[in-house]
Amino acid sequence: MKHRTQSSLLNFFSPPSSESASTKKNSAAVQLASSASHSKKKSPDITRKRIAFSPKLKQTTTAIDAALRGQVTASSGVIIRKPYEDFLGTSSEEDEPVKKIILKPRQSPNQAVGKLIIKDDDDSEEEREERDERKKNSKFRNIVISEEEWEHEGSEEGGDGEASEFSCEEEEPSDAEIDELMDSSNEHESLPYKKRRKSAPAAIQKVKIPVKPFMSPPAAAKQKWPEETCDSSRDKKATAEKDPALLNSVAGAGNHIHDSFPWLYENRHDINGNPPDSPDFDPRTLEVPLDFLKKETPAMVQWWEVKSKNMDTVLFFKVGKFYELFHMDADVGYKELNLIYMKGDKAHSGFPEIAYSKMSAQLVAKGYRVARVEQTETPEMLKTRNKSLAKKAKVVRREMCSLLSIGTNTGSFLDAPITSQSQAATYLLALKELCDVTQRSVRFGICMVDCATGAFQVSEFDDTEQRDRLKTLFAQFHIMEIVTERFNLCHDSKMLLQHAAPAAIHSALRVGKEFWDASKTIDEIERAGYFKEHGWPDEMLYFLEMDKAVKPKGQLAISALGGCIWHLRRSLIDQELLSLCNFKRYKPSDEEAREARASKISVSAAKSELGQHYVVLDSRTIQNLELLCNNSNGLRSGSLIDIMDKTVTSFGRRMFQEWVLKPLCKISDIQERLDAVEALGQNGNLMMNIREFLRNLPDLERLLARIHALGSAHRSKEHPDSRAIMYESQIYNVRKIKDFLAVLNGFDAAMTLTLEVGPRLLQSSSPILQTLLKRYNIVDGVHPGSKHGHFPDLTEKLEFFKRSFDQASAKKSGVIVPRAEVDQEFDAACAEIAQVENELAAYLSDQRKALQCHQIAYWGKKKEDRYQLEVPESALSKQPREYELKSRKKGYKRFHTATIRALLKRLANAEDQKEEALKDQTRRIFHKFDEDYKYWIKAVHCLAVLDCLVSLALFSSQSEGYTKPEVVAASTANGGVPFIDIVEGVHPCVAATYRNGDFIPNHTRLGIEKKGQLILLSGPNMGGKSTLLRQTCILTLMAQIGSFVPASRCRLSPVDRIFTRIGASDRILAGQSTLFVELAETATILNHATSHSLVILDELGRGTSTFDGTAIAYSVVEYLLSEVQCRTMFATHYHSLVEEYADNDNVSLGHMGCIVDSENERKVTFLYKLEEGMCPKSYGINVAMLAKLPNEVIECAAKKSEQFERSLKANTELESVRLAQKVRELLAEGDADIEKLRQLWEYARSITLYARN
Repeated sequence: MKHRTQSSLLNFFSPPSSESASTKKNSAAVQLASSASHSKKKSPDITRKRIAFSPKLKQTTTAIDAALRGQVTASSGVIIRKPYEDFLGTSSEEDEPVKKIILKPRQSPNQAVGKLIIKDDDDSEEEREERDERKKNSKFRNIVISEEEWEHEGSEEGGDGEASEFSCEEEEPSDAEIDELMDSSNEHESLPYKKRRKSAPAAIQKVKIPVKPFMSPPAAAKQKWPEETCDSSRDKKATAEKDPALLNSVAGAGNHIHDSFPWLYENRHDINGNPPDSPDFDPRTLEVPLDFLKKETPAMVQWWEVKSKNMDTVLFFKVGKFYELFHMDADVGYKELNLIYMKGDKAHSGFPEIAYSKMSAQLVAKGYRVARVEQTETPEMLKTRNKSLAKKAKVVRREMCSLLSIGTNTGSFLDAPITSQSQAATYLLALKELCDVTQRSVRFGICMVDCATGAFQVSEFDDTEQRDRLKTLFAQFHIMEIVTERFNLCHDSKMLLQHAAPAAIHSALRVGKEFWDASKTIDEIERAGYFKEHGWPDEMLYFLEMDKAVKPKGQLAISALGGCIWHLRRSLIDQELLSLCNFKRYKPSDEEAREARASKISVSAAKSELGQHYVVLDSRTIQNLELLCNNSNGLRSGSLIDIMDKTVTSFGRRMFQEWVLKPLCKISDIQERLDAVEALGQNGNLMMNIREFLRNLPDLERLLARIHALGSAHRSKEHPDSRAIMYESQIYNVRKIKDFLAVLNGFDAAMTLTLEVGPRLLQSSSPILQTLLKRYNIVDGVHPGSKHGHFPDLTEKLEFFKRSFDQASAKKSGVIVPRAEVDQEFDAACAEIAQVENELAAYLSDQRKALQCHQIAYWGKKKEDRYQLEVPESALSKQPREYELKSRKKGYKRFHTATIRALLKRLANAEDQKEEALKDQTRRIFHKFDEDYKYWIKAVHCLAVLDCLVSLALFSSQSEGYTKPEVVAASTANGGVPFIDIVEGVHPCVAATYRNGDFIPNHTRLGIEKKGQLILLSGPNMGGKSTLLRQTCILTLMAQIGSFVPASRCRLSPVDRIFTRIGASDRILAGQSTLFVELAETATILNHATSHSLVILDELGRGTSTFDGTAIAYSVVEYLLSEVQCRTMFATHYHSLVEEYADNDNVSLGHMGCIVDSENERKVTFLYKLEEGMCPKSYGINVAMLAKLPNEVIECAAKKSEQFERSLKANTELESVRLAQKVRELLAEGDADIEKLRQLWEYARSITLYARN
């Protein structure tokens, strides 16, 4: 993207290179301005002045270009307003009148352009009125000129000038229009620049060099290009004093003055003077030398003051209508945003205010933090402030108004409107750890927040040494920003964060000062009044005693909340998020199951029924089953949610992900959801009608959070944004109102949905559908439920807001003007104004009667001069005493009276009250809407549920071969034994990649019809064992989610937890080998599985020798059979292990079928079909052929395999003879040692197992 053109005022008024008669007058005008600039005071360096454009930038620059080339017609022109001293360089006092330079349009083709007119603003009242009237009807276009002398070295004033804004009603530009607008003034530069770059050295080609503004291609081609280079060997200590050419050239990246600051790099200290190796070093701050600041302009001192406290951010620093980037921030803009450096040795770039949303979004997406610094004072306010200061301020006040990052993005009014295609939720996580190395235990306190919706989740839990629960949390939530306490995390936890969230940005807060302890957190919450309006959320009271003291098991959780609040406060969004009171207590997925087992449920009941609500899925299961993303590239495509998710709303999409990660456990809940899906699937027209209604809804959940923030009284009074001077405020106000109208229209459509679709759902056999859109009356305080319905009746609320103001007018102007009986203060002010105007009209009638003259009328439009009695002099033969002369014109005199002055005072007060009420009206309307947040969000929840049910119905009905699963209690259907019975099952994700009928279906039968609860699965590599294991788990999950499944029949008892041990991997960073990873995951299974769990293990023991691997696999199988007694599928290549359980009734043997070519045994055809019994070989050599290993390698491997097999057989036979001899010797002694016999038996058995493998 190209930068806007930098412009000097003299260049701005310079004629084109080919002078003509029509341009000589313009040149003379420029000489007049130039000569005046050499008066008493040295002219400021105006080469740094830039033009700040209005949204329709292209038309503006075209008008300026035309004016400079003598092409301005009567229908166009330019008015430029600036303080007189800024143009002519003369000193002026504060009370000196403002001058104007007017570039008039030509009235005829032969008239020269550029006539310079300088006029004072101290004309008479009549002249001003005439000029205002002419100006109102003129066709001139205003251009706002940036006022500050940013780059002027040694400036004594350094103050901000006054910017005059051209306001008009324009449509908000799109991103593409912004690009076009920013490029418009540089379009003609590309030809000579590209031509030059083709022949330039590689180092020079990397530098983007802008030409002079408003030059035509021929003129630009004649310009001499400065020789630029990005060579790092260039002397970085070169300054403008040593190399004046730097001021007139564009320095390349790495060659600016800030690159040579030692205090910024090798000698850096934080703001408290701590070096980087100090434990107290704060990397977010910087100590800037005072000697350096003394040489900087006041504005740059102001920039360094903000930057020195926010070194981890990129500052967007407002100057007029532009956000400017300086020094190292300009380097980021050049690298990431394609902004062009300005001239000089100081890195400097920028962009218009209207492009903020696009620029900030790009940087945030790349992991940067963006701080927006706004002007919160106008030049007039600065002058007023200076009157009360002993030491005059030289620059307008600025404040940081937002600190945006990927985890704190709330979607403010500056950002683009929220659409229905918004991304999934991203979370900010604050984490605190209590680690006891001696006890090998760890405890975590966490606080997560989705800043886009204001939803908080707080928790505290114990975890295993492997951090299983923390891993699961990272698998369940898209965490993009992590806040921790400095020096708090141990090494294992740090490695986990790097592995689990590699793209997340991290912040380490100082202990106590920033990452608060529990007691300080409670104090800060009370002091800030976050919960003042709605009271403390119940979920927060769970961690507190009655007196607000924190419970012992809540210390870490509340402290994590404190760290989160500090971070949100720094980002200036704490009030708007916490005041929503949207809190939940996060429970680790296995904690609920543990609590259920520890409850008062009887042992016999616990074996047949599940006490928990949701299936437990840990991080490994989510990853191994590819529920949210595939394991090849980490994207959503190919995952289970990718094929199942047919939702059409953003809030429905987020809920559907929760459903996938939290399948149901209770049979009644599963059955109700399945019935609802079946009912919708049987009525295709109804399903499509619902989808069409939902498809047009915006992201109501996020918009409700935005309206809450915009309706906050705190934000309107205390937030820095309330003081910010925004030049595109009309666009932002229109954006706010469009969002609000989108919400109103969305809920209006939802109410229409309840009217048109609700009655049809009432006729459904599904209890969920019958009540989902059934309205309940919120006015009577009725609680939602199956009897009264779940959808709040919002009709009256919506009618109130729809009739509150003129929507079309508000959408166009960006101002909400309330109608009668909407706002009491506004109504009272309007009533007072009407009353005063009536009294003034009556007073005028009395004066006409008193002077017997009907020509008397009120005159005056300005606030201080209005309502003057304009009386003909002929009627003033007897002028009343109370008449005070104010002004006159020929034949008339104008008067005020005491009565008029009193009425005007009342009128002014009423108008001020009206203006204040009107100024705050948008916020008041939003606040009133937000008062019923609980009803709005309840409606959104119902719509999300409906969207998810329709998604499941559409997925189930549009896919061939899907059947409704039957979920029953094991106690009633299978004699108390948990079971799974899947006939002709298909893996939905893998089958989607095949043509119809190409995927081979398979049966899975566990714990039913004399089939054991454990299957030992063998077979060739690449034969489909792993696919079958995953398929069984996924179909089980789909059934308990409430979806139909791809099978001819599916019947099962509920699963409480799914464990997966698939694949071999190591964790180098954590210092964990493949075997350790396998055994750690297996330990989790053995320690937490119950009889209702489903376990799949794939080739356990591969990370060690065959002997040890076989022993480990055997022990795990034995434990699962005898102790856990859960449904298990165990895939293995250890044939001796399979043979060991050939006669065990609790174990079923199966293998993936294949056909071996009778002529070439190395040629194998995989059948991908599960068959009973054991597979005789693993066919590793055959797989090597399929993998296209060289023939020489395959031949060598085949010979070695046969050789090893013969050698092992011979050694085994010899060892058997030796063992037999030892046994005979022990028996011959007559007093055989049983222990020795047992040892010999185990040894012989292990040799046999080894030989078989």
